[in-house]
Amino acid sequence: MKRFLLAITLSMVCFMANAQTPEEAEKINKWIDTYQQLNEAKDWQGMITKAGLCKQEIPTWDYVYYYEGIANYNLKDFDKAIMNLSIFIDKDQSEAGAYLLRGHSFSEKKDVANAIKDYDKYLASNPKDMSTMLAKANAYLNANDLNGYAKELGNVLKEDPNNAKLLENRASAYANLNNWQGAIEDYTKLISLDANNAEYYNNRAYANYVLKTPETYKLAITDYNKVVELGKADATVFTALTALNSALKDYKEEIKAWDKLVELQPENMDNVYRRGAAKYNAADYKGAIADFDIVIKDNPKHINALKRRATSKTRAGDKVGAQADGKLIRELEATGK
Repeated sequence: MKRFLLAITLSMVCFMANAQTPEEAEKINKWIDTYQQLNEAKDWQGMITKAGLCKQEIPTWDYVYYYEGIANYNLKDFDKAIMNLSIFIDKDQSEAGAYLLRGHSFSEKKDVANAIKDYDKYLASNPKDMSTMLAKANAYLNANDLNGYAKELGNVLKEDPNNAKLLENRASAYANLNNWQGAIEDYTKLISLDANNAEYYNNRAYANYVLKTPETYKLAITDYNKVVELGKADATVFTALTALNSALKDYKEEIKAWDKLVELQPENMDNVYRRGAAKYNAADYKGAIADFDIVIKDNPKHINALKRRATSKTRAGDKVGAQADGKLIRELEATGK
């Protein structure tokens, strides 16, 4: 509403300057007062109802179309808002607010190209108006143009570099564009603003994870461990830690992550089985056998657990145990069960 009241105040000065006769000036003054009151009362239907009479009394007064456009917009009749604002703009290009409001109307209609043209017209006169810069960014978003959206958010962030919400939105856009480095930079900035926000570490960890290099894996592990430290880790975080540490062959840390998963999901025997495999890779054959024992007790026909337990027993020097498992494996394979 403040924007509309400002437009009316500006218009008043303009109308008085353009009045041709004292009589015309008096009529304009009357209608300015009328529209000011209707505007302050948010009586949008009243503004539209008065438009016909206003046009009869002062047919050369172009601003009546501007006010009618304001009312149409607030009543969500965007087609009529565009029509009336366009009539006004065709007659008078000096009122930047008309471009702004028509830009909003075009944006509501998903007419992104025309919305952006009008926003640019407005911003040429008001280059630091952040709300309009954001409206322009959202117009790109409505068109699923994430590159344009991220670029426009960047322009706003030049004016407000510590705006966490805008940084979050741009980081999300970058992620959807697979611009992981851009996302990492934004989350790094966000972490500098809020060092205890586990979501920022989690998202930056994922961005580093998908870059799939030893260096980014290490960075991802550091961030996931920070999520753990902050007490916000869930099964997804520990699952990522198992995969990352396995890729780096840090089986000790992988086993720690599996321990947490087993604790969180005690009924999930696959976690126990995979922990046993990690223990085997770490040359902890007794520990591996203990995990495979749990899996086989739950499912005596788990042939992969039997095979890994047999191999673990061989490595641990338990040849008799390995042979016994080998016999079970052959029986299962023979029956096909």
